[in-house]
Amino acid sequence: MFLAWLLIACASTPLNSLAWRESWEVLVATEDGGLIDARGTVGNSGMRRGEGHLHIDRWSTNETPIFYSVGNGPNDVDISDAHDAIRVGTALLGRFEADEHWTVRAASPNANAIIRVNPGGVLPPMSTGIVGDGQWTLSAPITHGPTHGWFTAGKRGGMLQGRAIVLHRGGDGQPTGPRRGVYILSEAATIGVDEQGDLRLSWANINGQDFDLSQAEMVHSSDGSVRMDLRPSTDFWFEVIPTSPLWPTDGHPHLLAPERWVAAAMGRGAQRQVARGQATIHVAGRIIKSTAILVMVD
Repeated sequence: MFLAWLLIACASTPLNSLAWRESWEVLVATEDGGLIDARGTVGNSGMRRGEGHLHIDRWSTNETPIFYSVGNGPNDVDISDAHDAIRVGTALLGRFEADEHWTVRAASPNANAIIRVNPGGVLPPMSTGIVGDGQWTLSAPITHGPTHGWFTAGKRGGMLQGRAIVLHRGGDGQPTGPRRGVYILSEAATIGVDEQGDLRLSWANINGQDFDLSQAEMVHSSDGSVRMDLRPSTDFWFEVIPTSPLWPTDGHPHLLAPERWVAAAMGRGAQRQVARGQATIHVAGRIIKSTAILVMVD
């Protein structure tokens, strides 16, 4: 379930609030060791209410990164009634077909992408709460989605396959502090923890068995590794070690200098970093190795 019923029915999250914003993210761990970070955003905190932006970054182990970005005013931005898709100009991110798959599509003289994420994985319950003077909600429509497509810029890039997660967040609340996300994707496991302040979205399913991560602490080490341990109540713990550099992007590329200052004062992270990682999962005496994605927003 998405944010639509909250955004439409709940008076604490009006779409016309000056603080309202909403975002959609598609994170893909590609089979060639790379990473795709696609995100659409819309909100009322910029110079124009309802201004939208869509960014797609492709990071590779052996090529210069590919960046795509577009921004438009409210007259050229559409959000689906179910709040599961955004269009900015001709660029798309979300559910635009009759079935459940998500699409990322963009075209420009410098970069072109068509990516399909098929549904898969568990569907964790939304995490929502009152933050400051408003409400903020997190959801994960797809937690283990087989993915294919292509993303090119001239001779760089090309066809791609991998696994993806889809995240959706928004409201008129003002979550403060850094955001930390860890997502583990393999044939046997799908695990995710996305937390900021007092809000946490989490799920874990290994070979069909669910594990409750809601009370476990996510421990971050200075070397960038992340660890979560459910012992002694449950024989389950995992560690994620970064295997790529931290790939940084500007968290507010669309804001002017005064707007950036306001955003920083409101606790909205100005730098987004993503990385691939290697996860080691220990469960009931077994060890599972898996690909992971890490997201940090400060």
